[in-house]
Amino acid sequence: MPAEVVTLREAFDVLSSGIENSEKVSIGTFFEFTRDVWSLSFEKPELFNVWHVKLLCEELEGTITKGSNYAAILPRAHFKSTILGHSFAVWTLLKAKTDTSILYLSYSDTMAKYHISEINKEVARNPLLSKWIRNQTPKADYTFRYRSNNNGSALEIQHGGLFSFKRGMHVNGALIADDILKDPENPLNLSQINKIEDHFMTESMFIPNQGVPVVVMGTPMLPGDILEKLETDSRFVLRKLPALDPVPDRRVLMPEVYDEDWLLEQQRAKPKSFASEFLLKPFLSQESYFSEEDIAKNLDYGLRNYPSNHDHHFKDGDMIYAGFDVGKKRHPSHLVIFKKSGDNIEQIHQTWLDGWDYTAQIEFLNLVSKNFKLNKGYIDNTRGELEDRGLDTAWWPMHFTAKSKMTMAQIFETYVHEGNTKFLADERQTSQILSVNNELKAAETPMGHGDAFFSIAMALQACYESSRYQVQTVGNVQDILQDLDSASNDAENTPAKAVQAKLLGYNKTNSDSDSAPRPLNPDCQDTNCGPSVWIPERGLCLYCGFRK
Repeated sequence: MPAEVVTLREAFDVLSSGIENSEKVSIGTFFEFTRDVWSLSFEKPELFNVWHVKLLCEELEGTITKGSNYAAILPRAHFKSTILGHSFAVWTLLKAKTDTSILYLSYSDTMAKYHISEINKEVARNPLLSKWIRNQTPKADYTFRYRSNNNGSALEIQHGGLFSFKRGMHVNGALIADDILKDPENPLNLSQINKIEDHFMTESMFIPNQGVPVVVMGTPMLPGDILEKLETDSRFVLRKLPALDPVPDRRVLMPEVYDEDWLLEQQRAKPKSFASEFLLKPFLSQESYFSEEDIAKNLDYGLRNYPSNHDHHFKDGDMIYAGFDVGKKRHPSHLVIFKKSGDNIEQIHQTWLDGWDYTAQIEFLNLVSKNFKLNKGYIDNTRGELEDRGLDTAWWPMHFTAKSKMTMAQIFETYVHEGNTKFLADERQTSQILSVNNELKAAETPMGHGDAFFSIAMALQACYESSRYQVQTVGNVQDILQDLDSASNDAENTPAKAVQAKLLGYNKTNSDSDSAPRPLNPDCQDTNCGPSVWIPERGLCLYCGFRK
């Protein structure tokens, strides 16, 4: 006789009946508890048997057994709080042999209270848990105080906002930090993000007694926020599972609820919010100057980052260009170097100078200029931090204005869309490129302030100008004039003509008007006036004498 076919729901009902009628309380492993017990509080218990729930449960239990802490970065609405917050808290308490307390921490105490209220509801409607533990404060929505019917232990979950919990308090069960980056009232800014990180690391991490686990979960808000910082914290095991392509050979994280077609539809409708909330790649701007696809097609994973302390030799005809964005005290400076070989341009170096003083930056730039045989580089000299410090003459100062930034951005865009420019596949650099919006502004983050965008833009502008105008480095103008003291006085060989020939000799090859260089200053009508004779800091053209 063929076996009777039952639905998964019926199977769970049979299982729960068996457990409920057993005299022995069977807690089991964290996954067994979540799948067989905690699931009974919900309409679709079968969803607690899906792939990523099993992975998270087993990984979390294994991690805390070894004495480490656990962090999970997960998309919205993928059981993040339900499993790693609510189920884990109750499972931990049920296993306790003595009075045990857990702190449930959120950004605000209001959010923490909400989670306590949900846990109370989930326990109350569970046919097993309501028999295993009894509520000591049944009329209090935001208080979790129960007593175990098995051994009489007092079981408590306290709630707290990140900045409002009682200083000096301790717990012996667990610290659960759930969405400490999410303020339901207002979006967080950089200073608040940094404050959260400092407070959590210096205060919250010391609430649990020694050996008691810390479990952190959330969805990232900004590149470089505390969730990203925990990836390199040796005290934590971190799991990151985006909704699409969470691991090799798996396309959708939770197809039982969100299939691929639905996810792709959401991505097309709201690409920026989808990237942040489902792909776990937060965008800093609603309208980035470049799309992720624009930059992705120009990334070359085969490029290597040439070391700065080596003396490099390149082929004859190769040209080396650089850009250096000078950071403020809380922002890093960023250096990029490109090599131009014929029509192809590839990035050969990038460095983040986090926390470097200006003297050290000058020494580094001079070293780089020497080792890479730099033809031309631009530095952001808007605030004049690097003036009069002995910077190599291969570096040209640039003053940032709305107009100069737009010019740089347009040149950057031209190179990107031409497709012959390749960038290093550096995640931090790419993130900072994408952080700049159409107004050429960028949000402040712990990882930078759009620094890579402008350092690259400056380097590509140096490349563009030198290619467009065939500019040569000719040295100091006064030295050139002194060299011409012995020049003939005939009409065709006056000092003025000699200066012209020296500074603008490139123009001899440009005979037709279409290829003639345009003046850098749009108010100057002489086509001989190019960037090599224009001093932007003084508003002066050395050739024609035009002064702005």
